[in-house]
Amino acid sequence: MTNSQLNQMTTTLKKLNRDLTPKERKIIDNEIRYYRIVIALKDERQKLGLTQEKLAQRSHLPRTTITKIESGSRNTTIQTLMTLAQAMGKNLELRLT
Repeated sequence: MTNSQLNQMTTTLKKLNRDLTPKERKIIDNEIRYYRIVIALKDERQKLGLTQEKLAQRSHLPRTTITKIESGSRNTTIQTLMTLAQAMGKNLELRLT
């Protein structure tokens, strides 16, 4: 999923927002937050000039796992996201609000 796709999805969901229950809104908001993290990781990988293969080597994860995470076809664990961030010399920060 790209930033553009996420923004388009967010805009569409805001238009539909009045038809959603609070529980449905929360689920969607959580998905949007997750995909923002995934997009940030992909953007950082590309900014560093790393291929998925090189990141796979650095993180000791299969390249196919990285492909699935970046495409949005696989939800992953916080641990895997942290591993990817660390392989790029970054930290993944989570906070409760």
